[in-house]
Amino acid sequence: HNLDLEKDLSINTVAGAMKAFFSELPEPLVPYSMQPELAEAFKINDREQRFQTMKDVLRHFPRENYEVFKYVISHLNKVSQNSKSNLMTSENLSICFWPTLMRPDFTTMDALTATRTHQTIIESFIHQCAFFFYNQPLSNGLTSSPNSTLSGGSGTSAYSCMAGGYSASTSSAPPPPAYVLPATPPVIPHYGPPIHQHHHQHRSPSHSPPPTPQSTIPTLLPHTLHPHHSPAEQHTL
Repeated sequence: HNLDLEKDLSINTVAGAMKAFFSELPEPLVPYSMQPELAEAFKINDREQRFQTMKDVLRHFPRENYEVFKYVISHLNKVSQNSKSNLMTSENLSICFWPTLMRPDFTTMDALTATRTHQTIIESFIHQCAFFFYNQPLSNGLTSSPNSTLSGGSGTSAYSCMAGGYSASTSSAPPPPAYVLPATPPVIPHYGPPIHQHHHQHRSPSHSPPPTPQSTIPTLLPHTLHPHHSPAEQHTL
């Protein structure tokens, strides 16, 4: 386990140093003048013609760029041959290194739309390294082009390599559980002045009227009337 950890650390150190070196060059290793030609060549539908045209463009690189590019791609191809143990396929490696090798200007729309094309171009160089640099026949695989259906990734989170280096570790965490709505809606707290709500209560009619308070007027009247009062006066009183 310690040996594997030391190997991962050494690989990350080398990869980080390579990316730092190429990012500081005045011009990317793949010259800007050659990138449109590579993109046009990659649009060819015929597989053999497409790679042969890319090889012809590669031969027009400046000599220094060609030799260093050959060395880097050969190294990445060797890493990809051990993808069963390090999980770094040619696709994952291209995702890690194509921005460093081609240095696109992500502030322009053209660079954003050509992202997948440029990444697959570097993947083609890594996967077909023997054809491009050592005059060997084309190997199997990697038949996609911008005009064909592009397959998905390999499942490895290789975009984490963009920050620096690459690692063989993957996350085995289970997917998050599906969200289930609560049985009762959550209570949302109210912030601010209180809200005054007027509740109108509807009372059901009652058969007998509600009791009224006893009047205090009879207590002010005399309990008995004088006998000399006439009936009319008694009625008035």
